[in-house]
Amino acid sequence: MLIKLIKNHVFTNLSFALVLLIGFVSYKNLPREQEPTVNFNWIQVTTIYPGASAEDVEQKVTLPMEEAIEKLQDMKFVSSNSRESISSILIRFQDVGERVFDKRVSDLRREIQNVEDKLPIEVERPLIYEITSSNAFPSATVLVHAAANDENLREKARSVERDLARIEGVDRVQATALHEPEIQIRFDVNKLQTLGLSPLDITDTVRMFFKDISAGSANIAKERWLVRVDGTTVEPSVIANLPIMSPNLLHQIRVGEVATVSRARAKADKLVSYQGRPAVMLAIMKREKSNTLELVQKINDYINEKNSNADGLSVI
Repeated sequence: MLIKLIKNHVFTNLSFALVLLIGFVSYKNLPREQEPTVNFNWIQVTTIYPGASAEDVEQKVTLPMEEAIEKLQDMKFVSSNSRESISSILIRFQDVGERVFDKRVSDLRREIQNVEDKLPIEVERPLIYEITSSNAFPSATVLVHAAANDENLREKARSVERDLARIEGVDRVQATALHEPEIQIRFDVNKLQTLGLSPLDITDTVRMFFKDISAGSANIAKERWLVRVDGTTVEPSVIANLPIMSPNLLHQIRVGEVATVSRARAKADKLVSYQGRPAVMLAIMKREKSNTLELVQKINDYINEKNSNADGLSVI
């Protein structure tokens, strides 16, 4: 048989070409992974309650959501964490099959949706995502650094974060030391005391005006229009011009008359530096079954393109 195979050159060459073709196709379809994807049966539910204290987040967001999901089947444990403005709930399901786990996740989403109407109107829609080995640990880390830790660094780092999130194969980008912008109101204690006001009067005034309000609907030219009052603003001058709401005032006083309103950044709870320069760290988590080598190459190509435009910012 071997002798016939050697003598039949055409069949031998075709067999060899077929083996090469199958090997090449198999090689191209092989997954390129740092680690195999492992499903931990963990689900993370994160909810933002802007400006709320840790106690308010616990009472008004975390506890109602825990009560809503406590009857779900196959739960191993539930761990929650409430801090200023953020509620975080970690659910660990039993080691069930993939189909059963998908059903439990659907049940979880339904219960979360049912409880959303009972949460304060300021609460943002809960973010629900499954934690696996693909999205729990970064496949790559990018540093954005500049000469000063200022608004320019924050804006450019935010732009880089958005660009990275749009790259094919990226699941999410987690930023560290990217300080969120905020508007600070620094009131004059002596002026408040002279007018018989308290800091709560300013707080209540800003809370009343600084939010979007649904104002119903209106019928115009046989069409029905929804009316919405846009109260949020990034202009300090608009807030400074708000009239203070207080029964103690005999005449109208505006916020800017007793306080200084200015743009600022949230207080840093984490700091990142690179060779003595302030920086923002962006951890990139890939999507399941994405090619790690191709993803890293795309990230490197983006970094090289970004660094070719000299603007006082470096990305590594």
